[in-house]
Amino acid sequence: MGIFDMFGKKKTIPERKASPTPSVKDVAKIIEGSDKAIADMHKADAVFESDGDIEKRIRVYEKYLLEKPQWNSFNFNLSLAKMYVKAGHNDKAWGYLNQMYLWAIDPEAIGGDAVKVRFEQFKILKDEKKYKDAMIMLVSSYVLNAYAVRDMYFNKAKFIKDGKTTAKAIGFSENQYMLFADELEKNIKSKKIKEASVKKFCIDYFTSLGL
Repeated sequence: MGIFDMFGKKKTIPERKASPTPSVKDVAKIIEGSDKAIADMHKADAVFESDGDIEKRIRVYEKYLLEKPQWNSFNFNLSLAKMYVKAGHNDKAWGYLNQMYLWAIDPEAIGGDAVKVRFEQFKILKDEKKYKDAMIMLVSSYVLNAYAVRDMYFNKAKFIKDGKTTAKAIGFSENQYMLFADELEKNIKSKKIKEASVKKFCIDYFTSLGL
């Protein structure tokens, strides 16, 4: 898969209808079901530690997580995506992370973290040696984080560390990558960049350097 999947040019995910507000009785059932799901997934984790069968562990997680989350299950969702990658199912991981992204930005969904979703997608693209796409996704994760925290915070040192090997694979010199981080910081602080404009920002910068 590639970066263009993210912006709807290759893969599409059906629109989801908003669910009606649940009654008190429905909420009680959701909580009860959630408790069982969490217990079963924890049990699957323990079994995996002893038998190493990741496919069996995946099946237990899929039983509860392939529909829209009904409780704050984000960490379990993220674990399932990582399991897909570990098992070599990158396409499944990619599609599932796209679903998680939609959940994360849905005001009716419970929990979710679009920043972490984008960072996991960065790691997949990096592993697949799609370095420019990976850098775009890394920048997306940092831009999303800036808008999610106070005062448009940008941890430039961490960004440089996270993207160092990717930048080198793209063809950045060390100094060029530092200047790229400076330019990104300037655009974040001034709110000139949003996730929708990240792709153009990165491609324009790559092109300016002949990369």
